[in-house]
Amino acid sequence: MNVLFLSLFSGINMAFAILTTFIWFKNKDQRLYIYFAIFSLFSGLYFILKALSITFNLDIFGIIIFCAGVYYAVFPWFVFELIKKKNNTLLFILTLIFAFAIAGFVLDPWDEWISIGQIIAHIGLIGLMAVTIYASIILVQREKDKAIDFILLTIVFVFLGLEEIISLYSGHDFLNKYINSTYLLDIYPLLFTLIIGKKLTYEVYNRNKIKIELIKGELKEKQLQLAELEKIRLNEELQFKSMDLTNFGIEITKNRAFIQSLQTKLIKIKSLTKSDSIDFNEVLKSLKSRLIINKDLNYFNGNVEKINHAFNTKLKESYPSLTSNEVHLASLLRLNLNTKEIAIIKNVSPDSVKVLRYRLRKKMDMKTSINLSEFLNNIN
Repeated sequence: MNVLFLSLFSGINMAFAILTTFIWFKNKDQRLYIYFAIFSLFSGLYFILKALSITFNLDIFGIIIFCAGVYYAVFPWFVFELIKKKNNTLLFILTLIFAFAIAGFVLDPWDEWISIGQIIAHIGLIGLMAVTIYASIILVQREKDKAIDFILLTIVFVFLGLEEIISLYSGHDFLNKYINSTYLLDIYPLLFTLIIGKKLTYEVYNRNKIKIELIKGELKEKQLQLAELEKIRLNEELQFKSMDLTNFGIEITKNRAFIQSLQTKLIKIKSLTKSDSIDFNEVLKSLKSRLIINKDLNYFNGNVEKINHAFNTKLKESYPSLTSNEVHLASLLRLNLNTKEIAIIKNVSPDSVKVLRYRLRKKMDMKTSINLSEFLNNIN
């Protein structure tokens, strides 16, 4: 076999050995990958050692045979892992056969037509043929469409194996007439590495793709959960602010009601006492100005606008004919303030608030059976 091809075959096997080893480090529970890595490594070493022996005329036959024995000994372990079957007794027997074959090749001192190591190796080879045929049957039963590559591989392996055995023991050359530089069976490790390596690479790619999709799905779900939690938090925060604002509004109405009551009483006292003192008039003016200009009320109305900004925008989009005064009324109704409280805040009479409510209902085309405050609170 040409040295260039041997080097190329070695490079392919070594590349798969390195790749599969990295995959195994991340999936150590999957022995399939480590078996395939060992197979690819020693078949790669086998090819490169043969290339070196041809190029430099090195006497490294024992090391070459050792590499071949190792990858053939590992092969049945990988196949049984591939088909998810357990038969350790058979696997140990096949491993021992190739161990004896290596010993026979290395220790046999005779340069005979057929050595003891070769006979033992061919016994193991027949066992491997049986293993590949059995594995093909199992794969066809499980996943017929995905077993085609392995079936073709089995056919090639059995054909090349039988060709070598029959040629050797019968003394008749068949394919060896055309390819004399090496054993045809040497092609098998490369074919096995390419076909099974492709299958494993595809499976790893799909598995990682599924993992990535799952991670993306989980990430998206987490993002949605976080968004929902943030929405809940903001709603709760808005509710707390609304409650605080409602309480603040009620407090303002109480204060203003108290000031109005006090003003009324003072006016009554003035009329009864006929008093027209400067101090008394100043007190009445102060109370009146307090009712007209109130910093707390300005602060309250500003916060009502802030909290209900999104609501006001949506309300105006849904009902464009509403005036700013009516939108402000809707904002106060969302705080569940009653007519009297709203009247005090807006500094109008309760009847005026009732008229405003009526106009608001009419423009929104609402039935009288619908609670206005509840309806407005449901607008998000």
